Amino acid sequence: MNNKIADWLLEDDNPAVKYRTQTEILDIPKGNSEVETTRKTLLSSDLLKSVMALFEVGKDFSDSHALSALAEYGLTRDDVNIDRYVDRLIANTNFRDGCGEGFLLRNFVALGYAEYPAVKTELPLILATQQNDGGYPCISNNPKIKKPGVPHKSCFQMTASYLLLAAEMRKKGIDCPQTGGILEYFLGRDVLYRHDDSVRFVKDCHATTFHPPVCTRIGIHMTLCALSALGKGNAPECNRAWEILDDKRNGDGKYILDGSLTKPYIKIEKPGKPSKWVTFYTLLAEKERDR
Repeated sequence: MNNKIADWLLEDDNPAVKYRTQTEILDIPKGNSEVETTRKTLLSSDLLKSVMALFEVGKDFSDSHALSALAEYGLTRDDVNIDRYVDRLIANTNFRDGCGEGFLLRNFVALGYAEYPAVKTELPLILATQQNDGGYPCISNNPKIKKPGVPHKSCFQMTASYLLLAAEMRKKGIDCPQTGGILEYFLGRDVLYRHDDSVRFVKDCHATTFHPPVCTRIGIHMTLCALSALGKGNAPECNRAWEILDDKRNGDGKYILDGSLTKPYIKIEKPGKPSKWVTFYTLLAEKERDR
């Protein structure tokens, strides 16, 4: 890794990026004094105060965004006392977070809840809804989208969330029998492309560096990071996706943010600017790919 890029990611202005760079790219043990200093700085920072403020809103969407933020920051339930908010969101939604159940479960696993009774029960049930093509079905009841009596293709956006979930489970050492099918779903389309038109994206937003992620918009940097974590980053079917991501790099080796939420749930740069988060995920993807 370019030392200048490493120094940029390790700057003090974003302790979350610094923490994850230390622990996941540089592989500095979490018990290391330098890492512990960064963790304590993060826990006392305005970043965490903003997360806790989202929980205080008391709405399902704000709880979901707060949990997403903590997962992005590399924190777990051991770092922050959030059990009551997790219980609240599960009770209110029964995991049916719109199109985001796979994404929500990915966050729960990242936050250390894989053995939590409700999560442990739900994981195999929802993963078992995988379709024959390896993907996951659209949950819409709109007859224009899901015609009654007509077999419905898997939803690309839904399946992207399950790709992130499978990668997170692999990182935690949790078996996911559906991983092979999910990988075939993406590799069979060169990650991003339609089967009926090999030069058209299934969803344009997935070929961008949109960040932070939501269930319907998962950027190419995160998709490739998940594929790499699952051992397929070097697959030839990923080459076109890597080329797209490489085009996002500026002359300094930093990666540009293409788009974001109107009100992002994490601290992030403006679209069109070099992004520490996008650069971090790209470097992590490359590290996992070349492992």
